[in-house]
Amino acid sequence: METLQGYFIRETFRPFVVTTLVLSALALLTQSLAALDIIVDDRASLLAYIQITLLALPQLISIILPFALFISVGYAVQRLHTDNEFMVAFAGGMTRWAVIAPVMRIAVLAVLLNLVVNTWVQPTAYKAMRETIYKVRSDIASSIVRPGEFVTPALNLTIFARDVQNGVLSDVMIHDGRNHKKPLTYFAKSGVFMQINQNPALSLTNVTRQSIGEDGALEILEFTRTTFELRGVIKPQGALLYKRSDRYLGELFHPDPTNYWDRENANALLAEGHYRLSAPLYNLAFALMALAALLGGDYSRMGYGRRLIVAGTLALLVRLTGFSLEAAATEIPALNPLQYALPLVVSAVCLWLTLSTGRLRKPLGRLAVS
Repeated sequence: METLQGYFIRETFRPFVVTTLVLSALALLTQSLAALDIIVDDRASLLAYIQITLLALPQLISIILPFALFISVGYAVQRLHTDNEFMVAFAGGMTRWAVIAPVMRIAVLAVLLNLVVNTWVQPTAYKAMRETIYKVRSDIASSIVRPGEFVTPALNLTIFARDVQNGVLSDVMIHDGRNHKKPLTYFAKSGVFMQINQNPALSLTNVTRQSIGEDGALEILEFTRTTFELRGVIKPQGALLYKRSDRYLGELFHPDPTNYWDRENANALLAEGHYRLSAPLYNLAFALMALAALLGGDYSRMGYGRRLIVAGTLALLVRLTGFSLEAAATEIPALNPLQYALPLVVSAVCLWLTLSTGRLRKPLGRLAVS
């Protein structure tokens, strides 16, 4: 019996790994397309783009795992059922629980893996991703200056820099025509972006400023150093704020009472914390839904595709309901227990359907006799 259970585990675990990898690759591709604005809008480097895309993977895996488990259990159990492997197991004296125990072990493993991802891997990765995005968007030089090109970050404002190295602009030209009565043109040997009262500005050195006076004559002024403010041209980045998805459980269940954002979003943080702990239970629920679809009904010579489609649709509806409960709990904290109740109730019902006597044993027995 132990050898047969090990065989069932291998036949279920291998498609689970393959399905998880395939779905993760598809999710990663989708995430990479969604993150293209980091390159287009913020001119992030390819390395930063890849880093941001990969750091989003843990949360994607957390959502994917239950569906990957459902697909793998459905595939493996359907194949074992069709090949009469279960008929041999029952004929050899295995109980129904002994038959489904290998799947339950994999489901429990998926629950534990998902729990680790939700409570530690995801917030660690998302904190790093948030810091990378903040650093990219705070890099004003890369966001508005293209070396060797004339750029227009605002109407009637043109900036040129021959080169940009480590945030330092060389051979800078700025034409500011926003004041139509007196447009100004700056030529500087170098420039560095800085913050003045939390507003972006450009500190220029060895500067020549040219303008046209009221009498039409060219006016030239030279400065060793001057500052060109970019207020209204570039939106201030502000302080780095960690969102709900970036926080560890301790930060979710015990927000900082001195932080205004934490106080205003205490219910949302609490709902996120309960979601992190309850979401892994869907691995168990989905595995049992696949088992109930295949083993909880009468034997079918025509296959079980229709049952799996119905069970898959129900699984999707259950998961969407879970997301809805989390969203509702951000406004009504009393709904948080339902985040645990939904997957547990679904698991209990499906387990009863799978183990219910009189559904599977008789058909298998008739097949064994014939």
